[in-house]
Amino acid sequence: MRNLLTLRSSAPTISIAALVATAAVTAGIATAPAALTATAPAGPKLVAADTETDLATVAADGDTIRYQGLTVRVPAAGEGVQAAAQSTSGDISITVSRATDGSVVVKTEAHGEGESHDEEHGEAQAVNATAIRPAAAKTCKDAAYALSGWKLGSFKWYYNPAGAPASVRSSAVAAIAAGTTGLTKACGQKSLKLVPSYGGSTSAGVQVGAAGNCTGNDGRNVIGWRAGTGKWLGMTCTYFKTIKGKKTVTGTDTALNTQYKFFTATKNCSNAYDLQSVVLHERGHSLGLNHVSQAAHASAVMTPALSACSVGKRTLGLGDYKGLAAMYGTR
Repeated sequence: MRNLLTLRSSAPTISIAALVATAAVTAGIATAPAALTATAPAGPKLVAADTETDLATVAADGDTIRYQGLTVRVPAAGEGVQAAAQSTSGDISITVSRATDGSVVVKTEAHGEGESHDEEHGEAQAVNATAIRPAAAKTCKDAAYALSGWKLGSFKWYYNPAGAPASVRSSAVAAIAAGTTGLTKACGQKSLKLVPSYGGSTSAGVQVGAAGNCTGNDGRNVIGWRAGTGKWLGMTCTYFKTIKGKKTVTGTDTALNTQYKFFTATKNCSNAYDLQSVVLHERGHSLGLNHVSQAAHASAVMTPALSACSVGKRTLGLGDYKGLAAMYGTR
């Protein structure tokens, strides 16, 4: 897929101070980091997962892999991790896995809002949220989807309410639940076999750092709030193991960034983002959906674009559903 973002080099044997200045800023997701020094530790040898992954855009320092403001640690052999961030201007993700032979495989993706510009885009001021969906006629006809390659055996999730904005504090858990159960059906189709269950509130931390880093895996699927320093609405860190050639999720956490405004009710929206729609998109990452083209499949939930004051993507498109059904089956 065409990379629309300004990228940075990672070659540990050359100076890259002059190159990192433009990284991540164009993406609108993270502020460019300080220039790296020539003494940065050499990273592991990386292998590109596909022809669309340019390893020159990835920085490897010791056991840390960085891409456009996202940071993950190199996992143990047979394991992997994905960091996926959704912003107001597009999505980026990096997936890192270590094969049993020790090689480190990297896949990067960058999707910018510039792929399309339709009636859903543009911020709204003090208006009622609109349910208009781009290319609405295709919502239940467009069957396109993309998969990340893993699935969950079951999905019990927890909510950490710490730091929730006052505007949605009392309604957040209901909106998050709606965004989660919204994954199980669409367009009059049969329900999926995978049924998420709510484990209740928890004090366990969301293992997503403020700057866009995956901080660890405690095996508990937690969603909550983070005062993020990067320019992302929501970010999901998903960990998986490869057993007999199949990837199974061992933990997936999602953080919602309180530097942006969220809403759950649809009246008097002012430059805020629909919590349920953000959650539905991020849950798609957890369950194994990948992004599809904004230009070609605008009505899908798994496109990178999300506009202020829109509730048009509170439900899956047919393609989103078809992708999940291919992995989990139907009842």
